[in-house]
Amino acid sequence: MSILSRLFDVPDEARAFTRSDAIPKNSEGYWTEAGEHVNDQTALRLAAVYACVRLLADSVASLPFDAYRKKGTVREEISPPPSLIKKPSAQLENFEYIFQTVSSLALRGNSFHLINKRDAFEYPIEMEPVHPDCVRVGYDESTGRPTYAIDGTHVPRADIVHIRRFSLPGSVVGLSPIQQAQVGIGLGLAAEKFGARWFGQSATPSSVLETDQNLDETQAKRLQKSWISSHGGKRHPAVLSGGVKWKAIEVTPEESQFLETRAFQRGEIAMLFGVPPHMIGDTEKSTSWGSGIEQQSIGFVTYTLRPWLTCIESAMSALLPRGQFVKFNVSALLRGDTPARYEAYNTGRLGGWLSVNEIRALEDLPPIGPEGDTYIQPLNMAPLGSEDPGTQDPTPDPAKPDEPEEEPSDDDIQP
Repeated sequence: MSILSRLFDVPDEARAFTRSDAIPKNSEGYWTEAGEHVNDQTALRLAAVYACVRLLADSVASLPFDAYRKKGTVREEISPPPSLIKKPSAQLENFEYIFQTVSSLALRGNSFHLINKRDAFEYPIEMEPVHPDCVRVGYDESTGRPTYAIDGTHVPRADIVHIRRFSLPGSVVGLSPIQQAQVGIGLGLAAEKFGARWFGQSATPSSVLETDQNLDETQAKRLQKSWISSHGGKRHPAVLSGGVKWKAIEVTPEESQFLETRAFQRGEIAMLFGVPPHMIGDTEKSTSWGSGIEQQSIGFVTYTLRPWLTCIESAMSALLPRGQFVKFNVSALLRGDTPARYEAYNTGRLGGWLSVNEIRALEDLPPIGPEGDTYIQPLNMAPLGSEDPGTQDPTPDPAKPDEPEEEPSDDDIQP
């Protein structure tokens, strides 16, 4: 952010932040029709939500990211990288920093960062993530810009980096995925609780003792106690008298419907986050993300991760000097198996656009020396219409004088 923009961003301490123009506290949550209280903490108790958020945050946080500048049509890496890219946070490692950024975006649709250190040119060199519950976003009608307060204290807009993942035109905040999917998540939580009560509390008896006699409460309890003491947890043959019959109770499909409900909710939540169901353990249905591991990885990067990466890259690039930008390296996620990689390296090497040292760098191996930086091409490769590159150019050099032809010797003259 430039110095002029910071000078004209005058804080307005008298502005009141009403609940209508602030982000609702997601930690307070929402009560759903399923009778479950849903917020970002309770939603993470649902295995499918936790798996989706973990997969997204782990995948993005594990990728290296570097700063580049465009030099003509060539992308050139900046070495050493800017401080903001080398270590954005003084308190967190890069993995933790990106993990918290993605998890905030996935659960709340917004990620806030407070800039607390700048260089001599007013470019940020250090910032810390802020929990969305601590931030209130308002709207200044006179300037048409959002205003920010952290724990009730106004913060200049230039000192806040606000990343929005799900946003609508004219909205100053992003949509919360947990709020938008609260009904589905509440249904999933209710199904989990129902299953826990079903198996834990044995709400449905496993069997029944039937008799034609009329038993009072004392006699019924005595018969039940006698049966449990003699046959509970044992496989001895049962001896029944007095017209008492034992009958097992089976669980009907309707009563076990919650199992199908849970499976449906797992796929629906995966769809909410754009995650392939098979990557969170839902392997019941066939996947259309590819037939091999490499194809599925490419599909995951292209259709799931790329929007998340672009969102963060754009926000980070806006903090660097003009002409510089941030890029995540997704090569590690797109690497195939060993034969496929070696075949690709061989094609690049013979095609003349990969050197030995570049191939070794892709495999995290040290260079072999200056001779490893050379490029090769087959001798039969040359521009269309030109002579074979292995033959000498027959065109005489006009700078050199013509050499006199040798006179034939007597031996060369045939009689």
